[in-house]
Amino acid sequence: MIIYHENLKYDVCELIINKFDELNNKKIVSQKTNDDIRIFGFEKVLDTKITNFFFDIDTKSSIKFFKKKPLNQTLMVNKTFVPPNKLGTGSGDGWHRDSYFKKQLKTIFYLTKVNIENGPFTYLEPKFKIFSRLYPIKSRLSADADKKLNFCSNKVSITSEEPGLGFSIISNYIHKGLPAINGVRYAITVYSFFEKNEFFENLKIKI
Repeated sequence: MIIYHENLKYDVCELIINKFDELNNKKIVSQKTNDDIRIFGFEKVLDTKITNFFFDIDTKSSIKFFKKKPLNQTLMVNKTFVPPNKLGTGSGDGWHRDSYFKKQLKTIFYLTKVNIENGPFTYLEPKFKIFSRLYPIKSRLSADADKKLNFCSNKVSITSEEPGLGFSIISNYIHKGLPAINGVRYAITVYSFFEKNEFFENLKIKI
């Protein structure tokens, strides 16, 4: 379900954060909520060597998980932060799965230290075999789903005391970024697909 990777070097993390902030200051973003800003198509502003590094890791994970290479890949960098009203929903806007029927994974590298307070990636791990990765039969869960799922799932949050932690995960499992209550979290994510995805193509920045 999950594969961990060797940490990114600190200077690579800083380079990506600085490039994100530069684009954000110019209002070149793909999506924005009250606690999360996303830039898709980040491969357009990174050195090819760095882009290929991320894509290669994701491809190897895809082969290990699904025995096949992805057809399309794109990079997304996001910044999760505490909103002015303190009422954020976190990265991904609540509990969801990226796809229900189609096999899907994503590869994530934290660009900052991540603790339980600044929005760690969190997924639901079934407590019993009867509750598979496809339970419940929904792509997005309601805001009050936490209590309902406690009987069948454990919540697993991925944290790191150092910037650069990387992992690939099957994103058919229900997951979300917890809302930040203190500090900021930057991360870079490889989204990969086994067929063309127009929705993500349209999210890519135009530069």
